[in-house]
Order: sequence, then C-alpha cells, then structure tokens
Amino acid sequence: MESKHLIYLSVILEKGSITAASEHLNIAQPTLTRAMATLEMQAGAQLFTRSRFGVSSTPIGESLAREGRAITRRLSSAKEQVSRYKLGIKHNLRIATGSLLAMEILPVIIERMLAEQPDIAMTVTCLNPSIALEGLMDDQFDIIIAPQPSDKITENLHRELIIEDRIGIFCGESHPLANKKNLQIEDFAGLDWLSLGIASYFEKQTTEMFTSYGIHSTRTKVIFRNDAIMIMKMLSTGRYLAALPHFPVSVIKDAYTVKEINLEDVMPIERNIYIMCSNSLKEQFAYQTFNKITKQVFAELTQDNKISP
Repeated sequence: MESKHLIYLSVILEKGSITAASEHLNIAQPTLTRAMATLEMQAGAQLFTRSRFGVSSTPIGESLAREGRAITRRLSSAKEQVSRYKLGIKHNLRIATGSLLAMEILPVIIERMLAEQPDIAMTVTCLNPSIALEGLMDDQFDIIIAPQPSDKITENLHRELIIEDRIGIFCGESHPLANKKNLQIEDFAGLDWLSLGIASYFEKQTTEMFTSYGIHSTRTKVIFRNDAIMIMKMLSTGRYLAALPHFPVSVIKDAYTVKEINLEDVMPIERNIYIMCSNSLKEQFAYQTFNKITKQVFAELTQDNKISP
C-alpha cells in the first residue's frame, strides 16, 4: 500500500470528486482512477461511493483517508522543520488559541516568553477552540489556551484551569439596549446579532443559553470565523448584539466601546479557559515556563480593574 495513494484518497474525499482532486493534485484523472482501483484491491473493499452530488466515503475509505491526512501533516511538518532550520530556529513551540484571546492577551504572554526563553521560537495559530483541541490531539500543536468542549475526549492531554469564565451578551455603547433599565426578553425581539464561529460545540452552547433565557430565535446577520477584530469593530457601531466569552472581551471592551448587557435572574453559562498540552510535554521546562507566564498574565488582567465578575 503506497503512502501517495492514501494521500490521493484523502484529497478525493476532501474535494468531493476525482475530477476536482486531479486538478488539485495536478495528476491526470485516469492515473488517479487507477490508483484508487489499486488501493481498493489492496483494501478488499470499496473506498467511496459515487453519486451526482459527488463521492461519499465508506467506513474503510474514511479510515484510510485519515491515514492519508496524517501523512500529509507529517510531510508539512518536515517542511516546516527545514524552513525553521534555514531561519536559524532550533526550538519551536506551536501555540493555538481563539481569536479573541489572541487580540490582547496572547501577545503579552508571547513577549514575556521570548524574554525568558530567547532560544525558543513560536508558531502561533488562531482557531476555533474545538478545532484547536483536535489539532492538539493530532500533534499539530504543543499548547493551546482555550475553553474545554465537553464533547471532546482528552484522556491523553494535560489540562489546567486558567480562569473561570462565562458567556456574556455584548453590544456597542450606542445600542438601544446598552443603557436600558429592567430589560425584558421581549426587548431582544427583532434585533440583529453577530456570531463568532458556527457549527461547533460552543455555538450550540450559545444557542442553548439563549433558549434558557427565553430567547428562542436570533437574527444573525454576519458570522465571523477566526477573526475577532471584525466582529468587535461591527459590534462597536451600536447596531448589533453578540454572545461572547466575558473575560477576553472585557480586556478589550474599552478600545472598542462595547459593554455587556446584564440580565437579571438568569444563570450564566460557563466558558472556563484552560491551558492544555500533551501529557509528554507537561514536565518540560518550555511548557512550565509558558504555563507560569500565562497564569501571571491572566492574574494581572483580572486584578487590573478591567475585569468585573
């Protein structure tokens, strides 16, 4: 079984057709078809089914495609290693976090880490927390700072609570609800919302929060993926509402003239923030230093009179 055939299969399933995969891989379609026939013969089973909507994987096909994606990641990692060597980087720490945490909090952590560990370079990625956690489990990242989705199994990961947090409802200071007293659920009817991310555990959690508050539908106008700057700028116009994690927004809210709407007699939804790494990394000095600095920065921001519980 050739590794390149597994890669071809993963691309076919990702692109949805052999035609699209052949264009992406720059390989003739008959060559790709023959490679899949060989792989099916070796597997002893059909790898995918065809329909007018494209291809769909079979269980064995998905399993082999997963191996193909793993090979692609390892090749990409090897190229990155070569690139870092050419740049003179000997030690690299791969960090991932959400876009809100990356706006103000993570740069402070990185700056201090570089001061304490000048021989370490860092690769920083902004991702949806669920995807960041998957990347950590697949060894794409060394450390992530993110909330913990309850639908993800993390038996082989080390996790430490950084700060207890919750979801809040935010708007611009000029929004009609910004300074309204005795808010009622009816006041939210017909208003426009913004969302940061979609189709994840955390988006589902936000929807459940709205339902528990009695808000059974929201008119979401724009969904942003992995870009907090745009959502904060639009929120500051005073025309929209957004449900966002309290702590990271509270750190930057003054710069974007947004405020949190407080609802009486409602139970807040937790969105606690953790630092996570693989169990094999937790005893290493680089992680321990990063962990220490992260806790210091969060503690300072909490005590800086910027954050209210």
